[in-house]
Amino acid sequence: MREYLPREVVDLLDPEIAPEAIEGSFVDADAARTQCDALFRVRLRTGHDARIYVLLEHKSYIDAATPLQILKYLVNIWLREIERGTVRERLPPIIPLVFYHGSRRWTVPRSVVEMVDAPDELQPLLRDFAYVLYDLGEIEPLRLSRAPEVLAGLLALRVAHADEIPADLLDLMTGGTLAGSDFERHLMRYIVEIMNLTPRLLEASLRRTKPDRWEALMGTVAEAWLEQGRSEGRAEGVAEGIEKGQAGIVLRLMELRFGVLADAVRDRVRGASAPELEAWAERVLTAASIDEVLAEGSGNRSLG
Repeated sequence: MREYLPREVVDLLDPEIAPEAIEGSFVDADAARTQCDALFRVRLRTGHDARIYVLLEHKSYIDAATPLQILKYLVNIWLREIERGTVRERLPPIIPLVFYHGSRRWTVPRSVVEMVDAPDELQPLLRDFAYVLYDLGEIEPLRLSRAPEVLAGLLALRVAHADEIPADLLDLMTGGTLAGSDFERHLMRYIVEIMNLTPRLLEASLRRTKPDRWEALMGTVAEAWLEQGRSEGRAEGVAEGIEKGQAGIVLRLMELRFGVLADAVRDRVRGASAPELEAWAERVLTAASIDEVLAEGSGNRSLG
């Protein structure tokens, strides 16, 4: 290491602590015939830990992808140290050292940055392997986008975990999508599954923003609730569990829409079949009363 590392690196090595070999290889299986590697932990005079990664290239030809391969190996090293808990808050520096013995002179770029054909204006980002970050929580809602659909999607992400969602922001989400589009359906399901919203609030928003489609969209809401119920049932691993999960969802929908339920209603729902539960879940969001929800196929008994 003292012979081949750059002088500025050698001068930083702590002379009192010998390098420690770290077990394992980071070379891909398909490259193992032409590459071998070794990783060492070293201590710097500054008190920092660092890693020296040595790669031996046994190829007789020049591999233009070498910078990308090395970058991949470095990432694998960091990921393994994170998984093992040897890294806490910040990653240790890794200095790659490559030995090549091919007959041709090495002409491959020495870094990934050199491989990228980019104007000078982008070089600062490329040199640091930086990325552009936007923290949605720090951006005013109306400044997220000027395009209604993009605004609706980013806004849904921004308020996903909020305790309360103002009606005006909810309207931007429900009204910002193209009617009948896949995105409209996906966004509705996301709102239902992730956000802290009652069906009543969602229905009120849809009535304002999409008065001609609110009933169809509330059907999507019911489907999302039912799928959650099925998932809960599947987690229990039995058919009875599926119906139990669906019954819980139907009861929750009824409570959100109509308030406290009579014991007779609860018993009726818990004893219902899967087809009955699915039918009731679809009607509970638009029905005027509990009797209307349970009327079809129920003998028109009044339980509310």
